Amino acid sequence: MPQDRSVEMARAQLLRGDPGAAAELLGPVLATEPDDVTALVLMTHAQLALKRPVLAEETARRAVRHAPEWPDALSALSRALTALERHDEAIATAREAVRRQPENPYRHNRLAWAYLEEGRHPVEAEHAAREAVRHGPDEADFRLTYAMVMKQLNLLDRARQALRDALSLEPDNAVAQHELAALDVVHHHPFALSRLARGASGLVGALRADPRQEASRFLLDVALRQFLVYTSIILVLLAYVGWRLAEGSAGGARIVAALAVLTPAAYAGFFLARLDPALRRYLRDLLTHGRQRVAVLAAGLALCLLLLAVVAPSGWLTALLGTATAAGFAVRLLTAPADEPGDKGRGLSTYSLWLVAGVCIAVATGLAATDVADAGWRPAAVAAALAAAAGCLFVVFRRRRAGR
Repeated sequence: MPQDRSVEMARAQLLRGDPGAAAELLGPVLATEPDDVTALVLMTHAQLALKRPVLAEETARRAVRHAPEWPDALSALSRALTALERHDEAIATAREAVRRQPENPYRHNRLAWAYLEEGRHPVEAEHAAREAVRHGPDEADFRLTYAMVMKQLNLLDRARQALRDALSLEPDNAVAQHELAALDVVHHHPFALSRLARGASGLVGALRADPRQEASRFLLDVALRQFLVYTSIILVLLAYVGWRLAEGSAGGARIVAALAVLTPAAYAGFFLARLDPALRRYLRDLLTHGRQRVAVLAAGLALCLLLLAVVAPSGWLTALLGTATAAGFAVRLLTAPADEPGDKGRGLSTYSLWLVAGVCIAVATGLAATDVADAGWRPAAVAAALAAAAGCLFVVFRRRRAGR
């Protein structure tokens, strides 16, 4: 197979998102022609995609050594240096590429990303991104880079507009769809349900455009779990208020118990009405896997107890509403988003474990410092609460060690 044909096929494999195949094609080329600069630049990009930054830097330096004036080689080296977190060198190399080819928008785009990854010069990143857009107004990727800079500057409206511009140029751009949806999912308050539903639908669009996007799949899971968390928080807060009212005002406690059923139901109904039908099925499937099944049972128990509290005798209210509050708190813990992509949801999230540990420590402190509990079983209760807190903290630190 002719060498130039292998190089072109490798370029096509990179564009398809298959860096492994590209590296296999480029290996024999570089074995016979080690100074083929085009093959070296493509191999650099393939190694970066394969998460091998050290090899990528070695390959890029060979390309620069053979063609020190070629901007493509300098840009490839800048990317490799960014991956190695050698940001000052990456920026300097990208600037050199811009100096050699000032009218090429790709050089300005690489400089913008070098500044973005470095994170300390957002104004310079904005200027480089704007220059890329000016020199390449019809390229969606440059609009996407500009949006990332605006996001770093916390100018979210301008980031959204840049992402919309990117999608107007390239409607199937999965990265732009993901980032636009992420702004709706991450930057919203608990009652902006229309925005949350819109963000979830946007993530579905990103997955349709590129089913390999694990980040979109993970963020979609986060968006739906956020809705479940907010719903459970409303339930547990109202149940707690009812529990506190039970001894002093039975009528008020019954009213709050009714609100604890109706308010989360209205909140959930408002969100589901705005959710894509396919996402409703996805949400239903989410509730039947892992710890979510236990959360559904706990939520059902809490709602049954709250409904019973509306009609139960006054003497039962404290026990019913207290148990409903505990069940609602369990739902809150069980519906917390996963810690990272790939989490199967079979255990509590790290955030939930921290929350349980904090509550247990607070309970132990309260029991030890006050006379609210019977002296006969107070030491055992304090010991149990501290043991639970210690168990949670042990799991948290073990996860951190495993992550490292």
